[in-house]
Amino acid sequence: MRYFVTIVWGALLGEVVGFLVSALAGNTFDPKTSLIVGLVFAVLLFLLPPTMAYFDPETSKSKKA
Repeated sequence: MRYFVTIVWGALLGEVVGFLVSALAGNTFDPKTSLIVGLVFAVLLFLLPPTMAYFDPETSKSKKA
């Protein structure tokens, strides 16, 4: 359930950011591109903490002990 909620919020916030950026830049709004970029960032931000914990030397030592 946590994954689903993260993806949904990433998509919604990506759409909002895409709309605002296109309005401020004076370009036309493309919802498909905003959706893709929002989902990519949501997945990357979701995978970042476990990846960082895996490569952290302090975390690795405490897991081995």
